[in-house]
Amino acid sequence: MFNIIIKTVIVYVLIVFSMRLMGKKQAGQLQPYELVITLIIAEVASTPMDSPGTPLLYGLVPAITLLLIYYFFSFLCLKSKHVRLLLCGKPNILIHNGKLLVREIRKIGYSLNDLTEQLRISGNTNIANIHYAILETNGQLSVLPYAAFCPVTPNDMALDIHEETMCSALILDGKFHEQGMQRLHADEKKVVKFLHTMGFNDYRRVFIFTLSDTGDVFIQDRDENVKSLKLPTGGI
Repeated sequence: MFNIIIKTVIVYVLIVFSMRLMGKKQAGQLQPYELVITLIIAEVASTPMDSPGTPLLYGLVPAITLLLIYYFFSFLCLKSKHVRLLLCGKPNILIHNGKLLVREIRKIGYSLNDLTEQLRISGNTNIANIHYAILETNGQLSVLPYAAFCPVTPNDMALDIHEETMCSALILDGKFHEQGMQRLHADEKKVVKFLHTMGFNDYRRVFIFTLSDTGDVFIQDRDENVKSLKLPTGGI
């Protein structure tokens, strides 16, 4: 029993490590060859758990080999457009100038139900208003409406706006957030003192405390008391 537990832990760590090395992608963002390798790694890595008598190496070696194959294919895709086209395919234009391209849709076997669903998700329900709808190689649908039907931006209205700034967490779930504290060069004692002035006497009961580069403060404690304000002159 102990042997099975050890194998399970090692296989789990290996799969998580492999997924981490393959980059920060969601399942829906994987290219076909990436998805295939991901599924096979999960399958071969679990072999030692299915058969208690099977050595752990029978799962580790194939998984590591597949990881090397992934890096090899990724390198080829970066260096050769022909290999990239072979492994990843090419985007397909499904809507052009407000019209469905029936031949293209049928060629790739894309259902109209899926198409209309993706259009609704993108906020575009009227096909006549769409300039281009492109099915990307990872399966996502990029929808480009006509300029007249695009949302109005501040630039269109010649408005003078301020750029969004980075917001860092100083406290998360009653604990100081080291990365945010370091980024803003904040001092724990000064943060606690500032919280006292805001009516939060125990920082350990603060659920979240964030501070932006422009001084926007948001504080909420475990009792759902909220304070949102602009940081007073002089900082924390």
